[in-house]
Amino acid sequence: MKKTKKQIKAWDNYRLSLLLEKSKSDDHFEKYITVIASGALGLTITFIDKISPLEHAICIWIISIGWFLLTATLFINLLSHYIASKNNTKAVQDIDDEKEYDDIVSGINSRNKKMNRLNLASIYTLAIGLLCILIYTSINAYNGKKNHTKPETEAHYEKESSTKSAKSKGENDTITNISIEQ
Repeated sequence: MKKTKKQIKAWDNYRLSLLLEKSKSDDHFEKYITVIASGALGLTITFIDKISPLEHAICIWIISIGWFLLTATLFINLLSHYIASKNNTKAVQDIDDEKEYDDIVSGINSRNKKMNRLNLASIYTLAIGLLCILIYTSINAYNGKKNHTKPETEAHYEKESSTKSAKSKGENDTITNISIEQ
């Protein structure tokens, strides 16, 4: 069955709308990958600085791998932006050179396969990097809890209490008159 001009125009419009949606989706994908990877890097630095300092941490190699993978994710994403720009320039050049339609589509499909591989690589590096950070955080949260049998405020109260007690004993001791401080 042969399509009418109206049907062909409708399919062309639908195809164009799909391409526009794909372009928006690709933009969102790259934006979210960047936000998640850079946010995870920032959060882990804060975690190490405020919650689990490196001098008390164990399995530091795990977070190092996580940081490397998140940085690789950001680099792959940057490379993906650059290559996408080059691919678009190449497609426009092919059209300007009046290449055959099938050759243009074949070139675009070939270049898109490379982009898909890069996007998949960024998903994997992000996922594994986040997993490493989660494992490191869990290990060190457990390790910190295990190594601190008394809460910090309780330990501080005991130290302050014993210091006051020693001072008062020294003040009441009329024989030696030496204050004892810890």
